[in-house]
Amino acid sequence: MAGFNESNTVQQPILDLLVSAGWKHIPGHRLDRHTEDVLLESDLRAALARLNPAIAEAPERTSELLTTLRSIMLSAREDGLVPSNQHFLEWLRGQKTHRFQGREAYDPVQLIDFANPANNVLVVSDEVTFGTTGHSCRFDLVLWVNGLPLVIIETKTRLDARVTWLKAANDVHTIYEPGWPEFFVPNAFSVATDGKDFHYGGVGQEIESWGVWGSTEEDILPAGWPRVKRSVELLLNPATVLSVIADFTAFELKGKHSGLPRLHKIVPRYPQVEAVRAIHARALHGTKRQGLIHHTQGSGKTLAMLFAAVKLVNEPKLKNPSIILIADRIQLVTQMYRQFLRAGMPSLEAPDTAPELRRVLSDDRRGLVFSTVHKFKNAGVLNARENIIVLIDEAHRTQEGQLGKFLRAAFPNARFFGFTGTPIADEDRNTYELFGDQDDPNHVMNSYDSDRSIADGTTVPMHVSPRLVDFHIRKAELDKAFDELAAEEGLTEQEQEYVAAKATGSRTFFANPDRVRKVCADIIEHFYSTIDPLGMKAQIVVFDRGLCVAYYEELTRQLLARGKAGASTDEAAVIMSVQSKDHTDWQEFRLTDDKEEALLNRFRQLGDPLKFLVVTAKLGTGFDAPIEGVMYLDKPMKLHTLYQTITRTNRNWKNPATGQEKRYGLIVDYVGLGDGFARAMAPANPEHARKEIETDSLLEQFEIEIANVLDRFAGIDRSASGFEALQAAHDRIPDNRAMERFGAQYLMLQGIWEAAYPDLRLEAHRDDYKWLSKVYASVAPADDTRDLLWHRLGAKTLELVHGHIGEVTISDTGVDVVIADEGTIRRLIEAGVIDPDAGSGETQISTAAEVVDNIATRLRKRLAGDNGSHPAYKTLSERLERLRERQLAKAHDSVDFLRDLLDLARDLAAAEKAEDESGTVGLDLLPDPNVGALTQIFEEYKPEGVPVIVGKVVTDIDAIVKEVRWDGWNNTKEGDKAVRIAIRKVLVRYALPASGELFDRAYAYVAENY
Repeated sequence: MAGFNESNTVQQPILDLLVSAGWKHIPGHRLDRHTEDVLLESDLRAALARLNPAIAEAPERTSELLTTLRSIMLSAREDGLVPSNQHFLEWLRGQKTHRFQGREAYDPVQLIDFANPANNVLVVSDEVTFGTTGHSCRFDLVLWVNGLPLVIIETKTRLDARVTWLKAANDVHTIYEPGWPEFFVPNAFSVATDGKDFHYGGVGQEIESWGVWGSTEEDILPAGWPRVKRSVELLLNPATVLSVIADFTAFELKGKHSGLPRLHKIVPRYPQVEAVRAIHARALHGTKRQGLIHHTQGSGKTLAMLFAAVKLVNEPKLKNPSIILIADRIQLVTQMYRQFLRAGMPSLEAPDTAPELRRVLSDDRRGLVFSTVHKFKNAGVLNARENIIVLIDEAHRTQEGQLGKFLRAAFPNARFFGFTGTPIADEDRNTYELFGDQDDPNHVMNSYDSDRSIADGTTVPMHVSPRLVDFHIRKAELDKAFDELAAEEGLTEQEQEYVAAKATGSRTFFANPDRVRKVCADIIEHFYSTIDPLGMKAQIVVFDRGLCVAYYEELTRQLLARGKAGASTDEAAVIMSVQSKDHTDWQEFRLTDDKEEALLNRFRQLGDPLKFLVVTAKLGTGFDAPIEGVMYLDKPMKLHTLYQTITRTNRNWKNPATGQEKRYGLIVDYVGLGDGFARAMAPANPEHARKEIETDSLLEQFEIEIANVLDRFAGIDRSASGFEALQAAHDRIPDNRAMERFGAQYLMLQGIWEAAYPDLRLEAHRDDYKWLSKVYASVAPADDTRDLLWHRLGAKTLELVHGHIGEVTISDTGVDVVIADEGTIRRLIEAGVIDPDAGSGETQISTAAEVVDNIATRLRKRLAGDNGSHPAYKTLSERLERLRERQLAKAHDSVDFLRDLLDLARDLAAAEKAEDESGTVGLDLLPDPNVGALTQIFEEYKPEGVPVIVGKVVTDIDAIVKEVRWDGWNNTKEGDKAVRIAIRKVLVRYALPASGELFDRAYAYVAENY
């Protein structure tokens, strides 16, 4: 009786699925071909005659095309496989023409019928031999379309845990492709599977980036045959295979690690395909005109936009459309434009100025146009065509404001699609409401969240390691010193209050030179002990631009000291926005776009000495550097801004020299953000109601108020901007009573403007409002001496404060907590850390009368007393101490919160080690500490009423884990996955939950002890 083997456990079941999907099975040895033939020429000849009228009238013309196609395949050894594959794709897509003998014109050539997949000859073959005597290989499964080998499937056995899909992918990538490249020239993609995992990739694609396939509309399936089966059904059906070729393949010229750029093939991930299909369907919809795509940071939104642009540009029903791609920063536009350019997209426009953009769009430009949203300010209607489609990157930014309204007004009949990794829903903004359609589930056309991305291996989990930064203030000495300074400078009480307030902001502590030195030293010690040995690099996020410079200078000093001590001298660099008017010491950090990109490319390269990037606001979005393994966070942040920032670390990366993979991105937190991480990870609630204001009534009130104010200045030329016009305005405000009256009127106008903004109807009054603002600024009480006072005493005061802050200490809390893995959101909701329904409820409507009353109340308070009331004088030391206590309490709360998230297994592991190393008494451990600790976990956390013998479960887990584990298993994603699967198998066998707290705690203990 035959036993289990690769063929009957993996290859045959997949073959059966493919036949069910519409592929006709013909065994490899029965194909009408010689082993050295790439093509099934009889099938291809028949298809060419069926699909091309010029060949149908003279079938012998097929030989002319076959000669050309064969030459492309043979060129792979000389020109390279990927360039030859790109060339052949043009023939597959029907983009090439040929002048047949006997015909004067060039005829388009069609190899495949993409519109009707069933109109093609669809064949699946097993055991296909290719090559010549003495140099041949055998492919497990091949999918042929009209005689063209489009998909290679390499299978491995499910019976040997040491032989995985990686072995199959390695055979394809490192043996078959270089050894027999001709066969892969027509290739769409290849598949590797061991019956437990299913991965696919294009020719030349590094194995670590081979993707998985699934559906965002289905539950995440764990590794195993059910997921492999579903992947085959979803990806390898004829329609999807042909769609990948027709719509979802691109090529990009880019460098990797170092050296000259080379051509890379890009094949899609399933959320990108789903998103593009949704956009395409919506673009052809009769009435619906918008949609939202929510794909988590780092999962390939820009590529989804690229594929969508290709699909839309080539859609005949859209009648030669214009596709406008929008970002909110010039750098993002440049990055997107360059990626499209490298991918060979035709008809690209990226106007440098707003007038140039308006000219391009007013001239009815077709194809792709790239721009920032800012260029549409006051643009008016640029084009009213209906076949204009606007794709907006980072759609949660700027689109809620007036710039977004200008953009929509410029294209009144366009369709708008937003892409975001962090949709926002609060009282002021709701990305779902702005871009989503109420008929879409949760107002989103397609959603690919971080849990699913991590489960797929598209991104890696994120961990946080908090630091406690402590210090003390010598209060009495500081008060005395400050009093002496005030007396010496002759400061009034109000001036003392002003100087004290300026000196007691949060920045004072972040900028303390001793703190900067200690944090930089801690960063360097941590980096070189944990990150640099893996070949990865670091980003440092600091409070502001001034501290970017301070951290850079201190890091450079300490790195040079390391170099003099014998270590190689590594480098740091600053990436920040610098204007010509900024501090002269900052000008050296002012970079052109090209110089900045060159610097970032150095950072991306393994082996380049540039190891640290110091930033404050830049690189928060649109920056992709997989080599970044850690982010040192020394800046207070929250919600979507925090999430966008920390996800710079979530890209997959593999050290090409050692083969070691990045298992997670690390955040070292010097601020004490605590449960802020949980809130940042929480998904926004699409139903969160935005506050609404009766803008119609408010605008009516504004028009009445501004008319009344302008009456005072009747006859003055408001288009004039010189001294004479301003003097004429001052003549209409002759005394304090008139100035008080005018001030009250203007402040009322200002309040209404702020409340009604960004309603575009305000634009009709913008010029008058700006003129009145200038007049008010010129007559309002001003105390320029305050700024001069700080200019004179600021540095001295800060030096005084920093000199009375005691020694700064930084301690490692010993905590390393997962803040994002494939179950983060589910666990946070189950634990009650985040409320999925937060923010829902009825929309609160503010009437115009309520808004005006509120403004009037603010106005009365502002005008009360002599230039407003001053707060009671507080000593400088009291202010600093309150701020210090608040920050430290926050940091301690943060650590407490994170400690609560630690698994019980780690505590048990610590107890076991204490017993083993020092013989500590009182630890009631069982004879076998591994089994005993797991038994305690299971007895405490097993679901009630589950009829299972706890000891048997633990014994089975130990037996399986010991069987599959190997030295260093937890340093690789594959080893980690194998252990997780082993534990889940036991849980499923005994009808226990395969995910959740029970699994998490058992796994963490195993990871600690095996």
